[in-house]
Amino acid sequence: MSQNKNERIWKINGLELELDLEDADVFEKTMKAFEQMDEDGKNIDKTGKMPEFIKRYCEIYYNAFDRIFGEGTGEKIFSGKKNMRNCDEVWDSFIGFMQVAVKKANARRLQLSGKYMPNRDQNREQRRKKRKKNFNTYNGGKNR
Repeated sequence: MSQNKNERIWKINGLELELDLEDADVFEKTMKAFEQMDEDGKNIDKTGKMPEFIKRYCEIYYNAFDRIFGEGTGEKIFSGKKNMRNCDEVWDSFIGFMQVAVKKANARRLQLSGKYMPNRDQNREQRRKKRKKNFNTYNGGKNR
């Protein structure tokens, strides 16, 4: 369940799945899948037999990955197995992948914007030196 340097490729169980969270349509589709997961989780029968609960629980994850990556992706990720622990571990990997992708995207945007925007601290220091120079000029060169 390791990741590579491409923040858009999630590697899981031998699959490589692309998810570009900087694309508005992809991000919206992903958020809708999360919302549907929440709704499905509320509607799961928690009083029935345990095997049925496990199957319904796992179907929530299968369906979420199908909504995000396309039909059949959940089946490929989990190899058709309905195992709660496996579902939780895969979901944890996916959330971690998304967090890293968002951090890298934010860092890249910050770096790009800093490239073209003046450095605030440097500008502040230059303004202070200019004010001090102007004060010394008006004060006859005497410092207070």
